[in-house]
Amino acid sequence: MSRPPRALTSAKNPAVQRFRDAAAGALPGQLLAEGVRLVREALEAGLHVVEAAVSPRLADDGLRDALRQRADSFLECSDAVLARMSALDTPQGVAVLLSRPTWRDEDLLGSGAVPLVVVAAGLRDPGNLGAVLRTAEGAGATGCLTLRGGADPFRDKAVRGSMGSVFRLPVQHGLDVAEVLAFAERHGLAVVVTDGAGPTEYTDADFARPLLLVVGAEAAGVGPEWLASAAQHVRIPLRAPVESLNAAVAAGVVLFEARRQRG
Repeated sequence: MSRPPRALTSAKNPAVQRFRDAAAGALPGQLLAEGVRLVREALEAGLHVVEAAVSPRLADDGLRDALRQRADSFLECSDAVLARMSALDTPQGVAVLLSRPTWRDEDLLGSGAVPLVVVAAGLRDPGNLGAVLRTAEGAGATGCLTLRGGADPFRDKAVRGSMGSVFRLPVQHGLDVAEVLAFAERHGLAVVVTDGAGPTEYTDADFARPLLLVVGAEAAGVGPEWLASAAQHVRIPLRAPVESLNAAVAAGVVLFEARRQRG
């Protein structure tokens, strides 16, 4: 059922602050998506649109109409007001508040697949985390866990970095190490960590079994609690003087080897 549009002409309207709060991860249960491609990805993933804001800059009338139909609240804004709501340097004329997807443990294990759950351990850069999520989905991982104190996968920079993968890949955020290890034990997942000093090259590791793959931050790597709990430590051989890889790159190398092994 079509929602009548509400005109938004003042940057002091409370809706402006709602969008800014969502960008910062400060709006419980909601996230911000901006731009034509990302908003379309959210709609195609079936996410609930809490509020949509569009301006004359949006040239895609089909997307405008879809949002008018789907959003609980639909706002027609000036370009200047939307710019105040936006976290982008160059807004594309569309921004939406979405209900954050919620996932059960079983969702992270996949349906009819050998589970491959990625753990982002100690990643603090949201763009880097978003790239890890995109890589994980592209390589066929079944889910992702992120830790308390690390980057929030539902903040605006991580959402953009994932290019929509966070809408589809089952993700749970805010766990501690003990909770993740308990998850692995409950579901029979072998814990494998990427470790620059590990004894096993990634091409020699067994990635075909049910797996919890732990990826740490560049240079710092994974913490001692992970190293002590892992069934296998795998390394990516690097040519000197390079000592480490970006987390998303390292995740990609290992995850696509897992995909190769799994056929």
